[in-house]
Amino acid sequence: MEAKAPIEMQWKVCPAKLYPKKALWAAVFIFAIGFAIASSGFVLGLALGAVLVGTQSIFFFTTTYTINAKGLFAKFPIRKKQYTWEQVRRVKFFKEACFLFTRTKPSNMDGWSGITVMYGDKQDEVIAAIKSHLLEGTAI
Repeated sequence: MEAKAPIEMQWKVCPAKLYPKKALWAAVFIFAIGFAIASSGFVLGLALGAVLVGTQSIFFFTTTYTINAKGLFAKFPIRKKQYTWEQVRRVKFFKEACFLFTRTKPSNMDGWSGITVMYGDKQDEVIAAIKSHLLEGTAI
């Protein structure tokens, strides 16, 4: 069997645009909580509303993903995260996203030692690109 060349790609995903109903309900919820807090203190309500939006920034704002020979890079609205292919020990593929983990076995630390990769409208291409770069022995 002939070896295929690793696929390199870059794409952007904004889950709020993909799921407008969820985005609307999330915004209503955040506004309601901010309003409830603001009724006791306007500045506190604004500050905590901003914190709530910040915690959901990956959902509300666009994330740029890049896959190349070095690894996977994700540029979130507030921060950046990157994994080299040597760091990726386990991958789980799902319908709307996949998860790359630095641990071989599942653990409670997966939330802190992994990265979520949203496919957007490029599910097949993203899965093929990730699989083309995975090292031998990576758990799928």
